[in-house]
Amino acid sequence: MKFRVDEISGEGREETFIQDENWMEERLAGETKRPFHFTGPIKTHLNLSRSGRVILLRSRIEVRVEWICARCLEPFLRTLTSEFTTSLKPKPDFPLPEEIELSPEDLETEYYQGGEINVAPLVQDQILLTLPPKAICGEECRGLCPKCGKNLNRENCHCSEEVVDPRLEPLKSFRV
Repeated sequence: MKFRVDEISGEGREETFIQDENWMEERLAGETKRPFHFTGPIKTHLNLSRSGRVILLRSRIEVRVEWICARCLEPFLRTLTSEFTTSLKPKPDFPLPEEIELSPEDLETEYYQGGEINVAPLVQDQILLTLPPKAICGEECRGLCPKCGKNLNRENCHCSEEVVDPRLEPLKSFRV
C-alpha cells in the first residue's frame, strides 16, 4: 500500500487492496488471548487525491470477524466496515514545540517523509479503532447465569433469587 506522491493527480487515484486474514497478525503479535479473529480477506478501497504536496486519503475497509460474545461466550460472525478521511502532509523540517494545542483538523492529519507514502499503518490503525472493546452477539443476549453458568439464551435456569445483604434490605422498600 505504497504510493509515489508524484503519481497521485488532482483528479484522484482509486485502488482496491485485498489482504488475507493474517495481514494483521504481526501488528497483533503481543495479544495472544484476544476474543476475535479475522475469518476472511480484509478489503480496502482507497481514493487518493493531491493538492500541491497535501494528499487527501479517503478509505473504506471491510473485514469479516469471528468473535466470542462477552455475555454468553458463544462464537458469532460480524462484518465490520469503516470509512475514514485523512490528510497526509509533508513532515515539517523544523522541530515542533513540545506542547501544542491541537485543532480538530490536526486529529485527521498524518505526515509523510520523502516522495513515497505507505498507508498500510493507517489502514491497520483504522481496523483496530473499529474493533469494539467488548463484542456482544446481539442486544437481546441474556448472557450466562452468574450462579449455575447456564446460557440464558438457550434455557432458563432455576436458581433462586439473589440473596440481598441484610444491611441493604431496607432499600427494597424505598420508593422514589
